[in-house]
Amino acid sequence: MDRMHSLRSVLVAASFLFSFESPGARGGSLPDQAPPLPVSGLSGVAFLTADFAPLRRFYGQGAGLDEAPADPDTLRFVVGASQWIEFQRVPAAIWARRLRHVTLEAPDLGALENDLRARGVPTAWIDSNPQHRILQLVDPAGNLLQVTQRWMAPESAATGRSTPFSRHLQHVGLAVAYPLAEPTIAFYGRTLGLAEAFRGAAPDGRPALVKFRLPGPGRELIELIFFDPPLNKWASGAFDHFNLEVASIDDAYRALHRGGIATQGNHLPTVNAEHLWAIDIIDPELTRMEVQQLAPTPVPIGTVSTVGGESARPLFDGRTLAGWEGNTENWRVEDGAIVAGALDRRQPHNEFLATTADYGDFELRLQYKVEGTGGFVNGGVQFWSQRVPAGFEVSGYQADLGAGTDGNLYDESRRDANLAAAPSEVRDRALKPGAWNDYRIRAEQAHIQIWLNGVKTVDYTERDPAIPRRGKFALQIHGGANTKVSYRNLEIEGFGSSAQTGN
Repeated sequence: MDRMHSLRSVLVAASFLFSFESPGARGGSLPDQAPPLPVSGLSGVAFLTADFAPLRRFYGQGAGLDEAPADPDTLRFVVGASQWIEFQRVPAAIWARRLRHVTLEAPDLGALENDLRARGVPTAWIDSNPQHRILQLVDPAGNLLQVTQRWMAPESAATGRSTPFSRHLQHVGLAVAYPLAEPTIAFYGRTLGLAEAFRGAAPDGRPALVKFRLPGPGRELIELIFFDPPLNKWASGAFDHFNLEVASIDDAYRALHRGGIATQGNHLPTVNAEHLWAIDIIDPELTRMEVQQLAPTPVPIGTVSTVGGESARPLFDGRTLAGWEGNTENWRVEDGAIVAGALDRRQPHNEFLATTADYGDFELRLQYKVEGTGGFVNGGVQFWSQRVPAGFEVSGYQADLGAGTDGNLYDESRRDANLAAAPSEVRDRALKPGAWNDYRIRAEQAHIQIWLNGVKTVDYTERDPAIPRRGKFALQIHGGANTKVSYRNLEIEGFGSSAQTGN
């Protein structure tokens, strides 16, 4: 079982192991609770990292969040107009947990400092610049809270993309060791005066999680998740998490799926213990990004959505070449991928493995890897194509790959020309040479689009009405080099005419 399946099992099982109380059952407050802290909500959350590149691919290209200008050792992604998720670059060996701090927003930091002093909470100023002053405090579990005045996303970041899948950082989760549970709960409840919004109890009666609501119109939360020490890196990333609110969980899944970071096997929306539709995705450094639609659902806990119904389906079963035809002495299945060629011998000529069915309008998602030396190390994904009689070739559109062509749209054995080429700087930024790359190809009527690792490289409209808009898919290995090409996770969604058996 992989980690994502393990996490889902733990979260779903929790709904049956924990007993939950509503805020009303507890009165929403603790005895002798102080007035609410004069803050106005949640601004952001910061984590430590040693490498920005995988996080840019995940949060920028995959989740579609805009990047805000920052200093060279800070990577910040915008959520809405005034919230952010931040990563601070430090050497990999110096931290035990990735969570750096949670940032709150307050209208008057001076008044807040006086208020906290009156409550007996030590504070410190950590920036001498009056325009960027940060007031810092620490909870009994050692979690850093920083407070700033309102931050606004730069205009260039706010308008850089289409509407992001989420515009609201709804809560941040903090891991708290059980020996520190009681003083930490008292700190947020009695000392800071935050209203308790949700509580879950473990079978032994100890708290499993407690949520405190921050003042302000966003109704954001700080969530405490309790554990028995020690805390490993995997559990730390699952507990020290952040939550993004969405209006439609299905739309959010589709956006994240198109970005290549949500898969049908692991990330379909599930009804969680709070009767909310949710998606949990683990980032490249094991931190959990939780996505929730906050309207409660009557659907039973543990129900898994079938987003897209039956329209999205695998084009390759992961085990056999059923539904495909070609030279099976070269094309074969290895480790769940369709593979052709080898690195120790020269591929004599182009070869294609083609579907036995024809398809109309579609969206195809897959992963590919191309390896090799000594020539034109290249492959391709054909669509709306047909076999050329008495030859090795296939004629039709091709999403090219390898040999500096990744992300291009080529017309194979027909016009024999690039119809649209990915800008080199875009390809260089998106491509993972020699590794698995995500491809998304969408063809609807005359409109063809291609994405490489979540970055759009082609937006092409066919002007020739005589060009067929129906045909086969085919996978290519190019001849003339010691080449090995691999294709996996092929999944198609048809939104025009349905497939019909060819031949």
